[in-house]
Amino acid sequence: MVDKKDISKMIEGMSAFDLLKEEMKTEEIHLKVNAVHRMSTVIAAIGLEASLEQLVPYIDQLIDFEDDEVLFAIAEELGKVWKMIPDNIVFLPLLEKLAKSDETVVRE
Repeated sequence: MVDKKDISKMIEGMSAFDLLKEEMKTEEIHLKVNAVHRMSTVIAAIGLEASLEQLVPYIDQLIDFEDDEVLFAIAEELGKVWKMIPDNIVFLPLLEKLAKSDETVVRE
């Protein structure tokens, strides 16, 4: 059994982005949704350059494989964080992919 101290040590060395990626590996949809809802925290923690180079491509990959609930969370968060990145045109391809979703809620 892993105790809280071991978990704390593991998390201590991880960046916010690495933690997000780790949380997205779970099979639990609600955990993934919660992780996505911390996107603004990840952007603030890793900075503009890393967000553009790492986070945006990662979100692009997620859109191809995630469930509708996670896609809806991504769409919600993109609507909130676009102001955090000056060159917010980088979100356009992500939004275009989400607009092609079968789920009406995600498209809207």
